[in-house]
Amino acid sequence: MRRNGPRRARRQGPGPAPARRRPVGRSQRRTTGRGHPGAGPVEAGPVHENPGLHLAATRALRELPPTTISVSFGNMAGCHIHRSGGPHRDFMHNSLAAQRSPLRRFTKALSRLLNPNNLLMAVLDRKIYNHPATRRIIAISQNVRAAVARQFPHSPATVVVIPNGVDTRRFNIRRFTDLRGESRRLVGLREKHRAIGFCSSNFELKGLDRLIAALAHLPEEYVLVVAGGRRSRKYADYAASLGMEKRVVFLGKVKATDMPRFYAGLDVLCHPSFYDTFGNVVAEAQAMGVPTVTTRATGACDIIDDGRTGRVLDQPEPWALANAIFDLREVKAGTDFGCVEDDEQVFARYLEVIEAVRAELAEGAGR
Repeated sequence: MRRNGPRRARRQGPGPAPARRRPVGRSQRRTTGRGHPGAGPVEAGPVHENPGLHLAATRALRELPPTTISVSFGNMAGCHIHRSGGPHRDFMHNSLAAQRSPLRRFTKALSRLLNPNNLLMAVLDRKIYNHPATRRIIAISQNVRAAVARQFPHSPATVVVIPNGVDTRRFNIRRFTDLRGESRRLVGLREKHRAIGFCSSNFELKGLDRLIAALAHLPEEYVLVVAGGRRSRKYADYAASLGMEKRVVFLGKVKATDMPRFYAGLDVLCHPSFYDTFGNVVAEAQAMGVPTVTTRATGACDIIDDGRTGRVLDQPEPWALANAIFDLREVKAGTDFGCVEDDEQVFARYLEVIEAVRAELAEGAGR
């Protein structure tokens, strides 16, 4: 196995250079759509970057015809339907679990508490979830549903769970078969190797250090293929400190179009996240037939049939990760799990929610 040392960890690797498909979540730009019928989407972005746009959009909502159903995919209060990736306070609290040091956990919590944007987001959440116009909250996972119910028990909206979909034209078992040989050759994997995949831009939050430590508890044929480009040198050094440097390959970033090739080379995907309201990589891997290990803190754990298509853990501790990965050795990658919804199915479910709200509003207007 060719070793990618700290110097090479920053550059794009030789194979399925990983640039994970950006999940629809907290780091992505927000889009607020008004339609069905209505105007096209408005790229709202983070509130602190352009507060004027948010104020203008709020005014525009009040000027829409009464028959228009408004849908928000971001931080916009007053829409009939709000698609939620989870309350901001939930992220603020639960993501601290990724910090090993109590002191580091305390300082991070303090810095977040003093950040004006975090305070603003908390205010916006209250307005969004408790707004009298809100009829539906579309939660992307059961975890999000629980967080909304816990933090906003008096919200007038009905919460509906619709998981993120997968583009099954790109992620499917046929592509797994077609790309597998090429993918493993590019990374330098031999037939004896069992490849564990990891893909994230936030190594700390998604538990990469625990996964590297878990590698030490697995037989030598297990190797870790890491997709992502943020601060990889630190983790390459950590792998070396455990004597695992020859069993970890850091690929760096890849284009989204190359992600099917990345999954095709794997025997198992591991997403040991401390907080993830969904986790698109889990759904994409499952669509490709790759057994997956993740945590209950990952929203996409809902789609895993524990023991058949993957394993779901309470905590991403190294020994637990190693046991879970080893338990899946008999599950053949490339199997049709049939457990994910494609984008078209998810879009159809959104339309059903819109029509339900339209009917409610029409009934209310007729009284």
